[in-house]
Amino acid sequence: MKRQSKPTKPVVSLCISVGHEMSSIHLTVPQKTSSCSIFTIPLKVTDYHVKCSVVSRYAVTTVQSSVWNQLSIIKEAAFEVDLPSSAFISNFTITSNGKVYVAQVKERAAARKIYDAAKKQGKTAGLREIEKFRVAVSVPSGARMSFCLSYEELLPRRLGRYELSLGLRPGQLVQNFTLDVDVTERTGISFIKVLPLKTSRLLSNTAQGKNDTEAPSSTRVERSAGCARVNYSPTLQQQNSISPKGLNADFIIQYDVDLRDLMGDVQVYDGYFVHYFAPRGLPVVPKDVIFVIDVSGSMIGTKIKQTKQAMSTILGDLREGDHFNIITFSDKVHTWKKGRTVRATRQNVRDAKEFVKRIIAEGWTNINAALLSAAQLVNPPSSGSSSRLSSHRVPLVIFLTDGEATIGVTSGDTILTNAKRALGSASLFGLAFGDDADFLLLKRLALDNRGVARMVYEDADAALQLKGFYDEVASPLLSDIQLSYLDDQAFDITRSLFPNYFQGSELVVAGRVKAGVKDLKVSVSATDSKQRMKVENDVLISHAKGNGSADSLDCFGGLEGISSFVHRLWAYFTIKELLLAKLNATDPATQRLLADKATNLSLKYNFVTPVTSLVGLPPSTALKTAHEPTLTSSPSPQPQASLETS
Repeated sequence: MKRQSKPTKPVVSLCISVGHEMSSIHLTVPQKTSSCSIFTIPLKVTDYHVKCSVVSRYAVTTVQSSVWNQLSIIKEAAFEVDLPSSAFISNFTITSNGKVYVAQVKERAAARKIYDAAKKQGKTAGLREIEKFRVAVSVPSGARMSFCLSYEELLPRRLGRYELSLGLRPGQLVQNFTLDVDVTERTGISFIKVLPLKTSRLLSNTAQGKNDTEAPSSTRVERSAGCARVNYSPTLQQQNSISPKGLNADFIIQYDVDLRDLMGDVQVYDGYFVHYFAPRGLPVVPKDVIFVIDVSGSMIGTKIKQTKQAMSTILGDLREGDHFNIITFSDKVHTWKKGRTVRATRQNVRDAKEFVKRIIAEGWTNINAALLSAAQLVNPPSSGSSSRLSSHRVPLVIFLTDGEATIGVTSGDTILTNAKRALGSASLFGLAFGDDADFLLLKRLALDNRGVARMVYEDADAALQLKGFYDEVASPLLSDIQLSYLDDQAFDITRSLFPNYFQGSELVVAGRVKAGVKDLKVSVSATDSKQRMKVENDVLISHAKGNGSADSLDCFGGLEGISSFVHRLWAYFTIKELLLAKLNATDPATQRLLADKATNLSLKYNFVTPVTSLVGLPPSTALKTAHEPTLTSSPSPQPQASLETS
């Protein structure tokens, strides 16, 4: 028998993007409604705490916010967290009336059943918010509610440093506001720096001022050889001086590690290992770089101006040992120097800058023709190819577009096939300029062709974004790197073959180690500026128990509970690789197999990924599976949550 619904269950929505797929959580809190509402007075945020523990680049962050309804009416409370695009949510709880409700990670299909059932009861879907986690819950008068979100990520090394960015967005001034970060690096910390608060996505924007390089007021940094602790506890006055509406900024920490061993650093815990490979002091390998620039009509105005500005700076940074060329494309393709790359002499660079100045944006977008033209330069007929190989220059294609293929070959699958066949050993780096660019196509192109894809946001600092990405790939040190683990000592290894190692970056491999292994036999083969080389060495590994030693996993006692970081890092890496492989697979059976593997690992480690969903059920719900834990019933209002990933 269907019970007649009453207007006592306001619907609230949580929206989160996982990778580039949308997810939505729907929360319902039963309570009485009020005939009047006060929209201008927000609920009081009594506490706002951000805590992050970084162990060997692996960061676990928890954001906690507590609110109190000081008003005489029911009022909505919002909890919002900006998520790094590479992060996986690993826990979410709501505490209401002394009861803690823990959201569970479920297979996406199972969560969809709960979501569909909720829709039948009249609950509506939320809107998409990119890289945002947002939940809004109605709070009764006088009640208190607490939100707690945890997420995990591996910090990549770029331009010689790791960067941890923590969003601080309580929505108002908060009396009890703290941020605590612990960083532990076994090989030692070479430097650590706290940047000014960043109040927008602009690379140059800070809360203190454009030229300010100081850490925010009230920041304290403690440091030993392998440990660092950062604390930020701004007073109400300090928060108000930044914004009377409360902080809306990113707190950024940059640091690097000491890594003197050519073979890198290998750490083993609980039968799992991670190998960080980032040799210093190697000579830069010359490169063949082809800049492929979209000059179609949609680039008219600011975008083409910013692209020209970035290209002028980039061309000036080329080394004389480099060779380069420029291709512009719209409905037609134009190559600056026909059929060849030229050496980056001063005269050639000057001529190239003049060519860039004369670029005009007009016409349609022929992506396929542009890629094939680039391939003819980096993968020419046999005579030119032999010359390039004998000089050991690294072939790179930097491809910038702001739209989709609109003329010529427009099928994404055909473009992918043609590019992979033509580009050979060249690495393609795709830059999607603005939200209208076909980022999925660029991502698949990069996966197919030994590169990566990035978004370039339409903003005042787009030229800096373009230059910043180029800087990451401007200095290749090694190519075709193979990291091997001999004598069958390791298994379930993540990706261990890499097309390039660039100055300031880091290659990371994780896997499992057979019981009793004391020395891991590591082999590294790669091509440097002169020849193909191979180095083998026995790397002494240390096994940690519990929270580890004071030098590795007990930095200021702040790392309890995550001593198994290598275990989780291995799962994090493996899931990422399975999802990328699924993205690039064309066979449906292979896609299903990869999705199943990623799902099983996501469920085991409680990660919210594109193949899993976050589900929070009230004790009274009838929607349970055989393996769901039973929650104790309570007469108090129950938050209900379900997440759908579409």
